[in-house]
Formats: sequence, structure tokens, C-alpha cells
Amino acid sequence: MTIVLFLFFAAAAAPSPLLPLLLRKWQFEPWLLTFAFAVYALAILVALLVVGRLSDHVGRGPVILVATALELAAMILFLVADNIWVFVVARTLQGLATGAATGAISAAIADFAGERRVRLTSTLGSVGPLAGLATGAVFAGAIAEYSAEPKPVIFATLAFLFAIGLAGVAMVRESSSRRQGAARSLIPRVAVPPAARRAFWKAVPVAASVWMAGGFYLSVVGEIARDLFGISDEWDTSLLIAGLSAIGAVTVVLSQPLHARTGATIGVLLIGLGMLTGIVAIHTASAPLLIIGTVVSGAGFGMAFAGAVGIVIPHAHAHERGELFSAIYVVNYLAFGVPAIAAGLLITPLGLSTAVLLYAAAVVTVALGGVVAQSLPARGPRRIPRRAPHASRKRQDS
Repeated sequence: MTIVLFLFFAAAAAPSPLLPLLLRKWQFEPWLLTFAFAVYALAILVALLVVGRLSDHVGRGPVILVATALELAAMILFLVADNIWVFVVARTLQGLATGAATGAISAAIADFAGERRVRLTSTLGSVGPLAGLATGAVFAGAIAEYSAEPKPVIFATLAFLFAIGLAGVAMVRESSSRRQGAARSLIPRVAVPPAARRAFWKAVPVAASVWMAGGFYLSVVGEIARDLFGISDEWDTSLLIAGLSAIGAVTVVLSQPLHARTGATIGVLLIGLGMLTGIVAIHTASAPLLIIGTVVSGAGFGMAFAGAVGIVIPHAHAHERGELFSAIYVVNYLAFGVPAIAAGLLITPLGLSTAVLLYAAAVVTVALGGVVAQSLPARGPRRIPRRAPHASRKRQDS
């Protein structure tokens, strides 16, 4: 399941290095770059809201299987696209598939890991997406730089991998029992189990800062590299985009000895410090400083992501994991998409550097909010309440 999650996020990052080339080839309006990013995030949110709890009722397997089939269809549509609007339709279908899959796959990973291996759940659930984002960006960037026709190569490869993934998902045993209420679960809403709500709200600014930083690199860093630093090589640009999530994947593993709360606190501090370094880099037009900021933010990216998952998961029973992971990913993708869209809209009136600086400042602010949230008193995982002794005696006496 971790490999399939990896593939979904690799495919999510693949269009980023490709879109500037398609802009020159297809001659569409530049604002459609932001629009293509926006519809993907919006489609993910729609899928999370509608089918986010479905796997708690029908099982993980059926939801993941249908989502993987939709993702395969999106890859084929990307492959045959010959204009930006077909590309946008493919991106929308990809968003629906990714939104349906992420919560169910994350819940399946938690099911297989078991109640006592929460750390394994947070590790696998964090490494998969981060490694996928990095690999997808580097792969697409390399093909874009060295292939005369990069789009067919990229999406034919991804389509082939998802076809294999589809067969693999079909053979994986079901990890969750069926429950009634499947139709009712399709009513759009964000649901957090009552016992997990306090931990969830403490994790929200941590998760938001992580995915705001991810959206920053996927949506605007390529333009920063080209317009402000003169880096026109697609391979170099993709390495910069991938650096955040690649370093993050490594630090997820290295930070395992840390308590989830400690990892989340250190992680958001590093994200804030890295983004501040990026702000200075943009002001001084220093590419080395931008790289340093990427490394520091990447270290925080992995630690904070794993920490946020580790904070919340101990508070959920097995039959609540689908809805809980979907709620987490609603926060993630709102943080991933909304600031990036806002920055894209601000580029024309304010200029690229000003819009990017405002975006980076917003990430720093949310990261500081994550630090404050982790300083609040902690509450341990829920326990089954015991009856008071005098209450049981009363019942015996009666």
C-alpha cells in the first residue's frame, strides 16, 4: 500500500516541471498554470469530503481499487492531451482519484501496522508521499530536460506503473471490516472522532505549515528559479522542487526516536527558519541561500509531517481511521492549494518577488502557530472510562 501511495504522489508532482514547456508549446494564457494547480487541489477536496469516510464502511480495498483505476485513466488522458483544457480535465480526474485514495490508503497502512505500532504508521504514511513528490518531480524534470517529447514518456511510464499498481491492489487482502451506513457516509462533511478532536486541532497548524511549504515549492519555486535567479535548466529546477520532499523523506526516518510532539515542534521551527532563509535569498538574489533554505525547510518538512500524524492517530479506533485521515488531508490540501492560488493571483498586480515573499511570510506565521499549539498541555490517547466504585456498589445493592 505504501508503494501505491508513493505512486499517487509521484504522479501529483510530475506535471509541475512539464507545464512551463507546455505553456510555450500550446501558447495558452499564463494564468492557466495556476488554474491547473487549483482544479487539482479542488478535486482532491471534493473527493475527500464525499468519499473520505467510505472506506470505514465498505472496506479499504474497493475504494483504493476504484481510485487507482481513475488515476490510470487520468494518466492516459494526460498522454493523449493536445491542449491545456484536456490537460485540465486530466488534472481534475487525477485530483478526484488522489483524494479518494489518500485517506483510504493511509487508513489501510494503519490497519496493517496495528494499534501498537503507531510510529510505523506515521513513518510509512509520511515517507510514501514525500518520497513520491521528490521522485515525481526529479523524474519529470529529467525527462523534460533531455527528451524531445517529454509528455508521452512521462505519462506512458506512469500509466504502466499504475496498471501494475492496480493489479497489486486487487491482490491485497482487506484490512477493515464492513459497517452499515455507506450511503450516509457520502454526504459531504469533515468528521473527526470526538476523542481525537483536541489532538487534531493541535496538529492542524503543523500539518498546514508542512503543506503550505510543499505548495510553495511545487507552484512558485520553478518560476522563482527562472525569473529571479536565471536558472533555466529544467533538471536543476526539478532538483530544487524535489529537494524539500526528498530531504523530508530522509528526516522522517532519522527522527523516529523523537516523540511525535517533539518532532512536530522541531519540524515547524525548521520550516519557519528555512522559509525565513528563503526570504533573505529572494531579497539578496542569492541562489546558495535559497538552497540552504530548502535543505532546512526539508528537514522540518519530514519531521513535522510525521509528528502531526503521530499526534493524532493514537486517538482513533480502527473503524474511525478513514474519516480521520481524510480530515487530515482536507487540512493538508487546503494548505497546499489555497495559498498557492492566492500567490498566483497576486503575481500580476504585485510582481513575482512580492507575491512570493508574502507567501513565504504566511508559511512562517503558520509555522509559529504550530510551535504555540505544541506548547499547550498534552492529553494522552483516550482510555475506556471506568465506572466509579460507588456507582457499581449502588447497582449491586439495588
